[in-house]
Amino acid sequence: MGKVLIVAEKPAAGADIAKVVGAGEKHNGYMEGERYVVTWAVGHLVGLKQPQEHDEKYKKWDISNLPVSFELSDSLKVLPKTKYQYKVIKELIHRNDIDMLINAGDAGREGYLIQEWIYRMAGCRLPKKVLWASSLTKAGIQTAMDNLKENDLPEFQGILREAEARAEGDYILGFNYSPLLTLTRAYRQTLSYGRCQTPLLQLVYLRDKAIREFKSEPYWNVEVTFAKGFKGLLIGEDGNGLKFFKKSDAEAALGKNSGTGTVVQYEKQEKKEKAPLLYNLARLQQQMGRRYNFSPDKTLEIAQALYEKYKILSYPRTDSQYLSMDVYDEIAEHLESCRFGEFAAAIDKIDLTALQADKSYFNDLKVTDHHALIPTINADMKTAYGSLSEDEKRVFDAVVFSLIAIFYPVYEYDTTKIIADIGGNKFKSAGTTIRQLGYRQLFKNASDKKDNDLQILPELSEGDSLAVDSAVLLAKRTEPPKKYNDETIVRVMENYSIGTSATRADIIQKLQNPKRQFIVRENGKYSVTELGEEYIKIVPEELKAPDLTRQFEENLQKINAGDLSKEEFLASLLEDISSNIEKFISTPVPDEKKIGYAAAKQREGREKLGICPKCGAEVKRGLYGAYCTGKCGMVLGKIRGKDLTEEQVTALLNNQKIYVTGIKKKEGGGTYSAYFIPEGIEEYSYTAQDGEQKKGWRFKFSTEFKPRKKR
Repeated sequence: MGKVLIVAEKPAAGADIAKVVGAGEKHNGYMEGERYVVTWAVGHLVGLKQPQEHDEKYKKWDISNLPVSFELSDSLKVLPKTKYQYKVIKELIHRNDIDMLINAGDAGREGYLIQEWIYRMAGCRLPKKVLWASSLTKAGIQTAMDNLKENDLPEFQGILREAEARAEGDYILGFNYSPLLTLTRAYRQTLSYGRCQTPLLQLVYLRDKAIREFKSEPYWNVEVTFAKGFKGLLIGEDGNGLKFFKKSDAEAALGKNSGTGTVVQYEKQEKKEKAPLLYNLARLQQQMGRRYNFSPDKTLEIAQALYEKYKILSYPRTDSQYLSMDVYDEIAEHLESCRFGEFAAAIDKIDLTALQADKSYFNDLKVTDHHALIPTINADMKTAYGSLSEDEKRVFDAVVFSLIAIFYPVYEYDTTKIIADIGGNKFKSAGTTIRQLGYRQLFKNASDKKDNDLQILPELSEGDSLAVDSAVLLAKRTEPPKKYNDETIVRVMENYSIGTSATRADIIQKLQNPKRQFIVRENGKYSVTELGEEYIKIVPEELKAPDLTRQFEENLQKINAGDLSKEEFLASLLEDISSNIEKFISTPVPDEKKIGYAAAKQREGREKLGICPKCGAEVKRGLYGAYCTGKCGMVLGKIRGKDLTEEQVTALLNNQKIYVTGIKKKEGGGTYSAYFIPEGIEEYSYTAQDGEQKKGWRFKFSTEFKPRKKR
């Protein structure tokens, strides 16, 4: 019998799997045992070629070359930065003693795609199975190994179709609309179009615009206090508090509300409330944003560490808030792992021998790739918890208490509503009386709900008289919409299907890229920048409408289910692109209205820093540092990776030595400082982001160091 090759998505996951399967012999890029060989990817090893890698004509953007589209079979390439690990995996796949492969990538759409593209590129013909694990604990991996799934199951083929359609669709949109927007709507500036980023930017812009244009107005409510000690608010026909925008009208209404009123409606209801659904990543990001001002990427980073590093949290990038029935069979073990510290007292109140599989939380039909976030089964949970930072504990605590809560009694309370008529005006009073805290005892200091109606109302009957003690005006002002914050930005992305649990944090981060910052986060609130507003205004409505992403994701789900072919989906995208190309060309925008025009004119007027030693053209200040206007390839703004100031560049152009601090050492940590003395220029070679070898020019230096002070 030959050996089994297991391919994990990351080195850390590979090491965890290797321990479980007994692959303890270390090699360069893999580990081996008697029965199993374990290797790993490093994220994406295979990607899609750039258009210019298909044909040199795409190297320079030209609207006559649009739209661009290529067959997937001719588009895959090994990514330069990770080509060594790809080579390791390919050689292992073709090793004579390997007769089966286990796909142990991240259990989800993107993780499955990463693996399948590696196998396809490597020419893999081995029989394959899938290790679908929700946790990287020893028990979690062993359970997944004992229940390997067949690779040709319809669910996996659907995931692959969906993942490839998403990758190809985003490629087509990006590599057509980025040049189209740049060539028709930008002035000496490159624009980048993102299917998810642009609609999100539009939402932030529209919210900021609504806030900016909002005009606050004063208004008044009328409130009475009854002799029995509770309050009532004057309401309109819709049952809501009546707003008076003229104080004189409010004062007139106030004068009519004295003496005695009559109860015209009395309602009392007994209510019960179950614990909230468990967390998926989006809900966890919202909760951490609301309670601690954690940005979505911070919450994701912590959750990922709890999963990969500490192994105390289930797979974090989940969209489900439910658990499957196979998890119910072991749920008591998950709770037992957490029986320490503050969790112990809460778990002690649960009878772990009589746990019920409430369908409100355990539902196989509502679990797709991954179940909701829960703590793992881990014998070392207490030790791992003790090594967490305070922020990591906050995230983990929320997950643990959410699981404990679903086994607690319901929250029971009474709601009371009284409508009283005073001189023909209706006043509403509302109250809540708690009968049993139930699960809410776990969240006394962190309730998601604001109990504004906790006044206790008396027992009354319709027709009873109510004496009025006093009546007052409540002066208020209309309020503008609130800026998106760390909680609401994730919620609105969910509502419009912008991104997934795995990608939302990255989408937000990309819009904050310092090189082209479209939104800014300050005190946990998001605002559009001047550049972002300039950009979104020139993007046509059909390319920035939030519903665009919702329709895109709905089509991906249809592809997964087999109700829509990938070819039909991509053909529809290309049809829309072709139509928009014609619209853009037929509606030209004058230069002065293009994005980047004002900034370019401002840059053109800046003083020159000197003359390029390579070609003799002017050297000017630019958006990203000094540059040669002759575009000769001369590098002017960096020395050994360190950005230079304009003063330093000017000195070099005048053949003067400069002193540079904070240069990173090539080996080991730390930095150093030195004098650099220009001694002409030299040609050098470098590897571009697309893997192409290129040449450029730079200063040639000799160096001097300051003498060390004698001790």
